[in-house]
Amino acid sequence: MRPALCALLLLSVSAAAQTGADPLGLGPLADNRPVGAKTQITAQKEATFDEKKNVAVFIGNVRVTDPGFLLASEKLTVTLTADRSGIERAIAEGNVVIVQRTPDDKEGENKGAVGRAQRVEYTPATGRATLSGSPQIQQGINRHIATSPGTRMILNRDGRASTVGPSRTVITDTSAPELP
Repeated sequence: MRPALCALLLLSVSAAAQTGADPLGLGPLADNRPVGAKTQITAQKEATFDEKKNVAVFIGNVRVTDPGFLLASEKLTVTLTADRSGIERAIAEGNVVIVQRTPDDKEGENKGAVGRAQRVEYTPATGRATLSGSPQIQQGINRHIATSPGTRMILNRDGRASTVGPSRTVITDTSAPELP
């Protein structure tokens, strides 16, 4: 990707953050977003930008770091809004891991959800991340796992999750038993 075009993508997100907008669709998480907060996207193999379509594609060990979330995947396709003021849609593909950060997270402690799937599509307008391809979501002691290839899991920006299709939930009891 040409450096100027990569900078345009990052500037459109960070400029909107400085003006109080919510370009990533983080909802309540954006309230605690520091002024000038940046979203950093790195790719080890390739990064391209199509100015006519407002689409950026990142390939190879992709990492996204943002105050509201972390994401890792093999490929990330980001479509900007027509006026380039924010993100219209983002699709992560290949061994996707998304970690939602909550405003009360402390260093090294995550109270948000962790999702894993082969594909995640995020739409800021709705605040929904749709996980498909063997999805699973860990929320606290609850781990929700798809039991069918067609199962989809939806993770909302407020931390709620829902499932469409067959699944199972594993609840791990972390309390220590009382000894007599």
